[in-house]
Amino acid sequence: MNQIYTITSKGQVTLPKKLRDAVGLKAGGSAKIVQLDAHTLAIKAPISAEELRMLVGPPKNDEPLTPGERQNAIARGLL
Repeated sequence: MNQIYTITSKGQVTLPKKLRDAVGLKAGGSAKIVQLDAHTLAIKAPISAEELRMLVGPPKNDEPLTPGERQNAIARGLL
């Protein structure tokens, strides 16, 4: 979708429902905004624990991610 959106005086932009649904963004949820270059921003939907486990495999002994594993996933843009 290649459209121009209006930015409010508070710096807000409304994402159309079709775009929100396409990436799984929900009301009250969160998204990560990343600056790719001087003119480009990317909006990333968070990844669920199930999706993360599919990408990197289950944690050892079904334990939660360690702080190091969590940092690694964040650095890779998975969380």
